[in-house]
Amino acid sequence: MSTTAPASPLRQAQPPAPVTDRTTRRTVAWLAAGAALVLVLLGGLAVGGADEAVPDGLSDAGPLVEQGAAVVTLIGRIAAIGTIGALLFAAVLLPGRAGALAPAARRAVRAASAWALLWAAATALGAFLTVCRLVGRSPASVPWSAVRVFALDTGAGHAVLIVAALTVAVAAGARRCCGVLGAGALLVGALAAVVVPAVLTGHSSAAEDHLLAVTTLAVHVVGASLWIGGLVALLVFGRHDEQLTTAAGRFSRLALLCLLATGLTGLVAASVVLGGPGAVVDALGTGYGWLLLGKTLGLAVLTVLGWQHRRRTVPQLRAGRPGAFRRFAVVEVFVMLGTVALAVALSSSPPPAAAPPTAATVPADAAPGAPAGTATPATAPDPMAGHDHGPLTVGVLVDDTRFHVAHPVAAGSRVTVFNGSDREVSLTADDGSFDVTVPAGSLMTFPAPAQPGEHPFTSRHSTSYADVLVVE
Repeated sequence: MSTTAPASPLRQAQPPAPVTDRTTRRTVAWLAAGAALVLVLLGGLAVGGADEAVPDGLSDAGPLVEQGAAVVTLIGRIAAIGTIGALLFAAVLLPGRAGALAPAARRAVRAASAWALLWAAATALGAFLTVCRLVGRSPASVPWSAVRVFALDTGAGHAVLIVAALTVAVAAGARRCCGVLGAGALLVGALAAVVVPAVLTGHSSAAEDHLLAVTTLAVHVVGASLWIGGLVALLVFGRHDEQLTTAAGRFSRLALLCLLATGLTGLVAASVVLGGPGAVVDALGTGYGWLLLGKTLGLAVLTVLGWQHRRRTVPQLRAGRPGAFRRFAVVEVFVMLGTVALAVALSSSPPPAAAPPTAATVPADAAPGAPAGTATPATAPDPMAGHDHGPLTVGVLVDDTRFHVAHPVAAGSRVTVFNGSDREVSLTADDGSFDVTVPAGSLMTFPAPAQPGEHPFTSRHSTSYADVLVVE
């Protein structure tokens, strides 16, 4: 009689392996979210006119540099938000006992170090791409002299150096930080780094009411960074229900203040940059205005989501059901980052030409009845004046036909000059207050006269080049 041996345990059917594990799913989700944000950014650039053709007489660095600079800026903004959010979580939302960081807070501080390094790298790369765009050269052919002038002689370059120094210091300090006070000090340093560009660069720094514009923009970026970064940190580091409940309760109160600060200062900053509430209404039909509307709509959506958090998901979280809070927060974070992408597109797009009047002038032969060799005020905005690349505006442009003066300058300040032509020119003031030679295709600066007033200037290479530098 034969018997059948029982099947070996090794031959028993094994459960099928999952198609993808949790890590792979998260990676795919992050990549998809990143691609969506880049699409939002590029769409915003197209709407705002930031990617329009370079005016005649100027070189074009190419679409890879033009759009790559904006993508790098977005990466830097997200890295800044990650740094600030992680430090906020460690220093404020979940502080430990007796001044020591809780385990989750220590993980957040270590993550802040990595975010800060990415922030520093994006800042440096973004600055280099800005110089490439400005001089119209590929990254491989940019002259070192242009990079040096940008870094040492312009407000945008100074901002880059300060931000890089602060972010590297934050990254180094976060690797050794073990206490709540240390995390708080690092948070202050990170907030200082996010404010510096608002003070030294961008449209608000060049607005007529400089102090009001800079103050409102600084409050705006601080509020937005704390708000978005704090929520991201809750999702990443508040893994345990008890930690998430404690931190979410503290964040809820802070988020309301950040929402109010971000919304109010955003409206004020737009009004100051464009020249008043009436100019904001007039701008609504432009690409810049559409981006403003997009940001406003994003803020409105976030206001509704925040109200739903307070009304529904936070009580569920306190009752021991964190799933709804996490799912809702993921959607909220994506809307926040989409609004950040629109903000980057907005800062890279030129405001409507009619809003901020310029001191640009036209050559004598373009003004009927004007005496030969003189310059007359422009009756229409100069499409090339300022050669605005977001963080860097050139005070005087030179092309193959004429000078272009962007705006009045402060007495004794550094005036940035870019010669986009293929010949050497000079800027020679009639009163002898300045006389500088600008080689072809070069970027340089010179000190503005100390005496306020109008300073006509010409070029020794051609009497047809004539304009006026207004010093205030």
